[in-house]
Amino acid sequence: MRNALLFACCALFACEQADPVPEGLIEKPLFTEVLAEATLIEARMNHELTTEAKTSIPVMRYYDDLFTEKGVTREAFERTFDHYATRPLEMKAIYDDVLTALRRQKDEAAQRPAPETKADTLAADSASVRKL
Repeated sequence: MRNALLFACCALFACEQADPVPEGLIEKPLFTEVLAEATLIEARMNHELTTEAKTSIPVMRYYDDLFTEKGVTREAFERTFDHYATRPLEMKAIYDDVLTALRRQKDEAAQRPAPETKADTLAADSASVRKL
């Protein structure tokens, strides 16, 4: 009987709901989208700093544009990020979805035909002017 009571208590605790999600968090699918775009912003900033040697990058504007486009606030994004940062397994699953989305974007971009390049007519015009 004692074992049955212990088993019942363990089963009851096992069925208990997980921590409730706090109010004001961004839904997981939208948060994943925003996080994927934020990853692209970080890559863009890295490119601008290293390749283009820019000294001033409007990072806040990039993020403000992203949040406006996705219909979220910076505060909600930070609150959601902080929430999942304390739950590493959930955050890893979200980042796995981010990587999947970024790979899909890369594959779709590779499938698109390259834009047509136009012939440089200015070079031919310049050559004829030099002959005069």
